[in-house]
Amino acid sequence: MTDTTYIPNLRHLRMVQAIGRLGGVSCASRELNTSQPAVTQAVANLETEFGTEIFERCATGTFPTEQGLRFLLRVDRFFEILDEALDEVMPRGETQAQNRRPVERMITGTQIRAMIVTSDPATVAEEAHHLGVLPASLYRSVRTLERALGRTLFDRSAHGPICNKAGELLNRRFSRACREIELARAEVAMASGLGNLEIVIGALPMAGSFELAEAIQDFAALHPSVRVKIVTAPYHALLNDLELAKVDMIFGLLRQPDWATGLHEEAMFRDSYCIAMRKGHPLTRMRQVTPADLVRYDWVVPARGTPRRQRIAAIFDKAGKTPDFRLETSSLTTIRALLIKSDVITVMTRSETQLDESLGIIECRPCDSLDALPPKGVTTLADSLPTEAHRAFLDCLRKVTAQSHHERPGWRPEIALVS
Repeated sequence: MTDTTYIPNLRHLRMVQAIGRLGGVSCASRELNTSQPAVTQAVANLETEFGTEIFERCATGTFPTEQGLRFLLRVDRFFEILDEALDEVMPRGETQAQNRRPVERMITGTQIRAMIVTSDPATVAEEAHHLGVLPASLYRSVRTLERALGRTLFDRSAHGPICNKAGELLNRRFSRACREIELARAEVAMASGLGNLEIVIGALPMAGSFELAEAIQDFAALHPSVRVKIVTAPYHALLNDLELAKVDMIFGLLRQPDWATGLHEEAMFRDSYCIAMRKGHPLTRMRQVTPADLVRYDWVVPARGTPRRQRIAAIFDKAGKTPDFRLETSSLTTIRALLIKSDVITVMTRSETQLDESLGIIECRPCDSLDALPPKGVTTLADSLPTEAHRAFLDCLRKVTAQSHHERPGWRPEIALVS
């Protein structure tokens, strides 16, 4: 979940944004119709909270420091996300700029926090305890948010309030906005020599762990103070996490659904499927293999509906007989153990088997019906604003994957399925 323990005062953020745009405290106070002392105090509060000077004061005006420029970029993005969210959820006719009040005069950081926390009923009690408040207090904040927006955000159910469509949209947008503040704090800390930046990577269960591990190792050598967190889950779960700013990117097969908009996919390398088995497996001694030969062995397969499961099933489309597929898992660790300890076989990619092949414990054979594989790479939000550390990690990943040649034919005698 997005860190909601600290959300700055929205009005203070707006004042700082106005100073950065207009170049002076007096100009900002006039535009925002507030006093100069109030604006000055807002800047002082934020500089204390973030532990850095945001502006340099001089006779010709007030201008952002180098760290202040980074901070203001995040503040701009923070308000852009909030403005877009309100435009989408507020009743029609009230979203025009001349009709709607500025976002900081409509909602508060407390309400944003409450919306994010209460969107997941299973964790409300735990998060409320972490924040030092009662769950009832969080729900009261959400009700005041509903009144401010003129829109119901929760529906009642037997298990308590649950987000409706508008509530889910706000939760996604608020989470993303809060992530911008997290990154602002992290960037300032990094510039000050303090390492509290964390890159969160969503990795598909069968994404190509060899390349990812090598990129992480290279990145860690260059940026030892940056934490890297790997979250493994099915594609649609990671896509939801990306929308909620729980992960910064997804690594694996590029498979953007038609309905998913606002994503950017970067292809990095192509992989190829192969049939994987233990060293010395009886199939490794056969030059011609029929589907009937493959049916004789137990298979370990991923869940139904996954691209790989469909590929495996396609091998037996014309065979008239299909294995029982009694073993089902997407855990590479479990698959690896089953292959090493038995005559179980499966379909894997070259990148997944590379390490075990080099150790001489697994053998793979390409198969004429398993060559086509979508490219692998990174999926991010199209409008994301990566930090320097994020860009450096992506550069490491590009460098590693550019050296991958898993799609090249002729790397091993092929299993040619014959009828």
